[in-house]
Amino acid sequence: MSTTADKIFEEIGKHEEDWCFSQKDFMGLAGRDALDKAFSRLTAGGSIRRIGRGVYDVPRHSDLLNTTLSPNTNQIAKAVARKFGWRILPTGAHAANLLNLSTQVPMKTLFLSDGPTKSMSFGSRTISFKHTAPKKLAAGELGGLVIQALTYLGKDQLTEEIRTQLAGRFTGAQKRELLADAGYAPDWIHEEIQSICTEGEG
Repeated sequence: MSTTADKIFEEIGKHEEDWCFSQKDFMGLAGRDALDKAFSRLTAGGSIRRIGRGVYDVPRHSDLLNTTLSPNTNQIAKAVARKFGWRILPTGAHAANLLNLSTQVPMKTLFLSDGPTKSMSFGSRTISFKHTAPKKLAAGELGGLVIQALTYLGKDQLTEEIRTQLAGRFTGAQKRELLADAGYAPDWIHEEIQSICTEGEG
């Protein structure tokens, strides 16, 4: 008979290797008391680690670096958002970094959110959530990410190399998604998305 801990690990295995989670993600598997006990045992045994208040991941070891890897910032934020029922959107250098348009990894990362404005600490890093108007979150996840990344880079920093990189990054379905979301962007970003998504079409 599977234990609650077994069920938790089975569910974890369905997600990305760097997935972060809270008990909220497993509420369909068992009651609160059973989850509390399973999380306590798994944390004490080192199978999962607590990386912040109510947020966990599975420790990943790098043989190359001979160290335990830090948790993924974007995955932490997504776990927090699911826990509280927020919609979030990466901004600034973090948004550009997620699209491989910047190598800068900020220690303080900002997400727009329909939840309250607040900051949370996870080890040495701080993740801030800033309440924003619903229209700022109207675009889909991918469209919102691209809009925020281009906003951070700015019109004058958007080189042909970056345009080509973006044009080759997305599938046809993703480009159609981006074009549908382009209307939520400022005019110059709208035009850039249209150009990026139609590059190479005759």
